Amino acid sequence: MHKTPTPFVLAWILFLVFLLGGCAATPPVIISQQPYYRSKEYVIYKMRAGDSAASIAARFLGDPTAGWRIVEANGRLQPGRYVVVPLVQRNPGGVYANGVQQVPILCYHRFEDNCSSPMCMPGATFERQMRYLKDNGYHVIGPEQLLAFLEFRQALPKKSVMITIDDGYRSVYDVAYPILMKYGFPATFFIYTNYVGVSSKAITWDQLKEMKANGITIGSHSMAHSDLSKRGDDESPEAYEQRVRLEVETSKRIIDNKLKQDTFIFAYPFGRVNRAAIVLTRKNGYQLAVTVDRGGNAFFDNPYLLNRDMVLKRDMKTFVKSLKTFQPISLR
Repeated sequence: MHKTPTPFVLAWILFLVFLLGGCAATPPVIISQQPYYRSKEYVIYKMRAGDSAASIAARFLGDPTAGWRIVEANGRLQPGRYVVVPLVQRNPGGVYANGVQQVPILCYHRFEDNCSSPMCMPGATFERQMRYLKDNGYHVIGPEQLLAFLEFRQALPKKSVMITIDDGYRSVYDVAYPILMKYGFPATFFIYTNYVGVSSKAITWDQLKEMKANGITIGSHSMAHSDLSKRGDDESPEAYEQRVRLEVETSKRIIDNKLKQDTFIFAYPFGRVNRAAIVLTRKNGYQLAVTVDRGGNAFFDNPYLLNRDMVLKRDMKTFVKSLKTFQPISLR
């Protein structure tokens, strides 16, 4: 059994809890025969050799991926020192006195060793970008986490970012997917169903099944990648409505059937959208939809008009500029 902390140490712990939780925090209760102290809102735990943020989160929060909550509450973790484990999520919308948290969504298309088009990202550059995220404390999240954040249900790490890839090129499987797996990053892959398996350059359903099994979310990018935001020159209002419904509704049905899932995120072709497309997207069960309008996403933003930054330039300075995770707001 661990020794009871000295009065000085216990006073410091109580002061830290007060700072984190405010005056309403319940004083910690010493649990007999246990090397930690628990209240309804916090656990005060003395780290041991071999402990990590993930292992502490698994023990007290039941979720090793919630280790970021411990790091953000304490800073650097060190064996032999006390850490505060927040049991209650605070500030799920990331609202602060000087601004709000925002989530940047990165958008890619295809990958090659030697690229001639700005829509193509060299594999070596993509790896350098992913390594930057890993080395600089960014947390790559999936669309489920983003949805919970937008619905004010779940806090996110302060430096959260989402990775998306459009269209359905096989180079995603050959180049980007192994890099994402190397760094343990989830991503969302938007496919338009008419393209899957049609040539050696296209992704196949078997490859999509493998990617899905390893943490890649498969979303819809329509059926034929047609512009949903306006009628064609010779297209009647009835024909236009039928086309939009086909692109939004049928693509979801195909993906749901092929991958045994409930597809809940949509990427508008060309990033273009109007009210009719938004209404049909919501009506057909999608909960999130993305454009290619630049900027981050705060918790109060429209989940059917989410911003994304297309990663077109290959220099790291431009890439880093797209990673803005905080939006200052002045109330003066």
